[in-house]
Amino acid sequence: MSKFKDINRLRPSAVQFLVSGSYTNALPGTREYYDFWDEERKRCLYGYEVDELKITGFHYFYLNYCPIDRAVDEELPDGSIQAKRERTFPRFYDGDYEYFHEIDKARADNKHMIVLKARRKGYSYKAGSMLARNYFFVKNSKNFVFAAQKEYLIGDGLLSKAWEFLSFIDDHTAWSQPRLKDREMHKMSGYKKKVNGLEIEMGMKSQILGVSLKDNPDKVRGKAGELVFFEEAGSFPGLLKAWEVTMPTMRQGSKTLGMMVAFGTGGTEGSDFEAMEEIFYNPEAYDCMDYENTWDEGAMGTTCGYFIPIQTNLDGFIDDEGNSLQEEAVEYELEMREKKKGAADAKSLDQYIAEHPFSPQEATLQVTSNLFDVASLQEQYNVVKARGLQAIGTVGKLYHNNKGEIKFTIDGDLKQIIKYPHRKDDDKTGAVVIYEAPYKNEKQQVPHNLYVICHDPYGQNQSADSTSLGAAYVLKRPNNLSQPDDIIVASYVGRPKTQDDYNRNLFLLADYYGCKIGFENDRGEVIAYAKRYRKLHKLQEEFEMLDKKELRSRTVKRQYGMHMTEARKRQGEIYIRDWLNTVRSTDETGKQLLNLHKIYDPALLTELIKFNHHGNFDRVMAFMIGMYHTRELYNAEVKDILEDRATDKWFDQNYY
Repeated sequence: MSKFKDINRLRPSAVQFLVSGSYTNALPGTREYYDFWDEERKRCLYGYEVDELKITGFHYFYLNYCPIDRAVDEELPDGSIQAKRERTFPRFYDGDYEYFHEIDKARADNKHMIVLKARRKGYSYKAGSMLARNYFFVKNSKNFVFAAQKEYLIGDGLLSKAWEFLSFIDDHTAWSQPRLKDREMHKMSGYKKKVNGLEIEMGMKSQILGVSLKDNPDKVRGKAGELVFFEEAGSFPGLLKAWEVTMPTMRQGSKTLGMMVAFGTGGTEGSDFEAMEEIFYNPEAYDCMDYENTWDEGAMGTTCGYFIPIQTNLDGFIDDEGNSLQEEAVEYELEMREKKKGAADAKSLDQYIAEHPFSPQEATLQVTSNLFDVASLQEQYNVVKARGLQAIGTVGKLYHNNKGEIKFTIDGDLKQIIKYPHRKDDDKTGAVVIYEAPYKNEKQQVPHNLYVICHDPYGQNQSADSTSLGAAYVLKRPNNLSQPDDIIVASYVGRPKTQDDYNRNLFLLADYYGCKIGFENDRGEVIAYAKRYRKLHKLQEEFEMLDKKELRSRTVKRQYGMHMTEARKRQGEIYIRDWLNTVRSTDETGKQLLNLHKIYDPALLTELIKFNHHGNFDRVMAFMIGMYHTRELYNAEVKDILEDRATDKWFDQNYY
């Protein structure tokens, strides 16, 4: 049964205007005329109720006073129906009804809103209408729109939509306001009057201002407003700082004097969802309304921001009363996804899913030019998350016992870093994670060339400003001794107090698995540390394959490790792609199981999903070095003998 019926009763003024071309038949200057406009003002401020069905003031204003461009059905001479775009008043939608009510709840609870949505849901129109409503009815109010780029504000942007509403209302209502300021990015209502020879600003003095932040989020500092929108928040690299700078200006003691609303949409190539994801998945930390996350797989018991999936308010799947036909919409979208799977461009499906999401995870898919199968990686991430993230690997530390043997022990005080990106104030100590203990022969020896370590270092000790981590993975090479092979068997990701702390764990891991360390040699203190503790034999010499013409570096050549150039990075991307897509087996349903289905590190999966050539991807870069390392050893035989090891006084000491 439909939830809403007879919805035109909620938009009586719009219906009247469409019929007669005016809002009232009352003559200007009459009591009836003034009474009508006074009643409409109250409805726009406080809401409107008919037969126990109430819509908010913002919603009433939007439905009745804000013409938008929307699709309408037109009957052709032959009786067929054709859709066309027309400027007319908004329809009543159940999704809008809920959204506007949540806006009112948030304001009453002294909260803000973070909104993640599917594409083409009309939220720029809704935001523009809210700005216009405050402009006409909230005296002395300042209402802002912040955006990373000016193009999101004017042209077809949010601010331009607000200006259109202002013009319409000036032309067709009794609420017209003279303007003290009338600029492209700034409108202010009011007028000037001479009092005792001085010009005084009079009138409502309400304002709407657009601010393009570009690369300077500090522009918002001191800009306290009644209503503040962050437009295209998914493409807003400075969103987090801008939000944190603005938040204190909206608060006085325990009271919030204004409201911030950020909304974003997935599917834009090169979009930067890191900041928006941080706020969306941690709404309480940023004074936002929080909701049970019933959308993402494995998210039971967690909260998130406000989410609008594709099946809500989807044109073509809304009945005449504004109720979303959700089941039919989902079925249609699944069919569209199947069609996209056959597209020549592999990214076409990823982009479609991000623009038409069923869940926040889908909405935040990173649509980039990387070569990885993002959809399959996301599925694997969901599997790992559903299993409890840390339940697959064992978290702990390596140490030397009194016999000088390297042992692994579970340590409940250490935590695997499972979130990407992490916050600057998160504990970045990290931990060793063992997915599979080292294979040993009958003599309790680890075979030579069975394992490799790949490592991406960081440049300095702990820093308040740096988010880089040290990342190391142990890979088991294809072999005939131990199955499964060609997998990640261990990891160590973190940034403890000193680089010596990190390197000590790195070399312990190398000895535990009896292998050499391949690493990026552009930064960090790996070589210096190895020299200090006579551990140079644990470092992988520069790969011979890098002498190939297409991979050769003209500027840097070092004895140990690997210098990462753009050409090497592009080739490494191909190596990772090929490894991820390698078929390993089939499951009981006949589905092919790939190497990527053997990755159980949630943060590595997230980095692979979001990978691009501009961000900070420590785990992916470490893994990329591992791809070079394993290819370098392609013809190297895995031998069931123990590598000759140098003795070292350092390993007789227990540093834990």
